[in-house]
This record gives sequence, structure tokens and C-alpha cells, in this order.
Amino acid sequence: MPRKKSKKIPAGLILLLILLTSGAGYLIFTTWNQLHNTPYYANLPASEQEELKFDYVFKTQPEPILGIDISHYQGKIDWKNLELQIKDKPVQFFVFRATMGYDQDKLFREYWNALDTMNVIRGAYHYYRPNENSTKQAENFIKRVKLSRGDLRPILDIERHSTIQSKERLRTGIQNWLELVEAHYGVKPIIYTGDTFNRHVLVGNGFEDYPLWIANYNPVKHPESDNWVIWQFSEKGRMSGIKENVDLNLLRGGMESLETLRID
Repeated sequence: MPRKKSKKIPAGLILLLILLTSGAGYLIFTTWNQLHNTPYYANLPASEQEELKFDYVFKTQPEPILGIDISHYQGKIDWKNLELQIKDKPVQFFVFRATMGYDQDKLFREYWNALDTMNVIRGAYHYYRPNENSTKQAENFIKRVKLSRGDLRPILDIERHSTIQSKERLRTGIQNWLELVEAHYGVKPIIYTGDTFNRHVLVGNGFEDYPLWIANYNPVKHPESDNWVIWQFSEKGRMSGIKENVDLNLLRGGMESLETLRID
């Protein structure tokens, strides 16, 4: 008997099926991942989330240490009445914005000197302006910030894309700042950035050797980025002696981890 000819499936239909299948798979994966990384308090009113989030992150992360970071936006601080504690957790490190682009934070020196007589670890960060020269920005930070033994390593805050150059050029500038600052202080700086910026700009481009301080304020069990040392989990912290909200940070790994971030 003559063999029946099999009907060929149009290439366009095959492509459509592949796209639909892959799309459905991606949707399932991302939905599962989101649910897997969603803590119990996520569906509660926003007014209740911050309180519960604080308790949650300190119960679920290994050997957590609390720190805060501030800039002149927090205004004058009542240092005499400053309580180095939030709820039942001691605040063990302060990070201050020292410089931004070519400028200096107007309250940095006051903040920095105030901790001379306080038993708390301090650090300084530079807010990177992606449209300004990276060498001049590094020189500005180096000129303004004198770090001593026991202080945290220098910190680069990079969270914005450039409007005048490519991602590749931006990465080159970031790397230049890091190398100049490392050469001056003798230690690798810490990189502060957000989960999304880290994923789109930094990951896979030679920045993995720098300690990572990641920002993610969403109700999640942990940041999306891997290998983070510090997690900035909220910008709504309240601390006696400071009128404005402060950023809350969790360092995981206990004192041993904290010591690796300090200058010898």
C-alpha cells in the first residue's frame, strides 16, 4: 500500500509553540521564585510590615549585626541623647555619606568627629554620580576622608545609570574609582548598590571580589543578589536622638564577618 505523506507542521507554528512554552515556563519559575522569597508579613498592611520585618530579618539571618547609615538629610543629631539601640538590638556600626560626585556632605565632618568618643564602628561612603569624572570623584573622597585602623573599608554607593555614556563606559568609571581608592587606603572598597542595578550592571563584569552591600526594601526573605555581606532592608528606621528616619542595615555572619570589613 502507498505510504501516506505526513503533514509538515509550519515553522511559524513551531516557533509560536516554543515561545508559548518558554514563556509559560518563565512565568511559572518567576512566580514560584517570588512566592518562595515572600515572608509571612508581606500581605499585611504597610503600617504593620516595618515592625514585623525588623523582627523577621533578625530571626532568619545568621548572627545578625545592626548598623545604620545617614547623610545630611538626617539633620543635626542630639549626640548626648543618642541611644545606640533600636528595639532590643544594639547599633554596632554607623556609616556616613562623606562625598557625592565632586561635593562634600555638609554634615560629614560633624558626624564623623562625634564618634571619636563613642564605642561604635564608623565608616564613610561616596555617592557616585555617573555623569561625572571618576578620577576626580575618587580624589574628592580621598581628600575628605581619613580612615584609621578599625574603621570600615571605604564604600562606593553606585545606584544610578549614566545618561551620557554606555553601561560599559560606566563600568570602566566605577572600576577606576575602586582601583584608585584601593591604591590609597590599601584595602578593597565595599560596593553598595540595589538588587536591580547589581543584576543589570555589575554581576558578571569583574566586581565579584568586592564585598557587597545590597539594598532591597521589599518584603522579601533575603535579597535577590548572591554573596552579600550587608543588607539595607529598610529606610524607615527610628532612633532616639535622630529626628528623621534612618536606613537600617543587617550584617550577617557575626563579629567575624564584621572584622573582615574593617581596616587592619
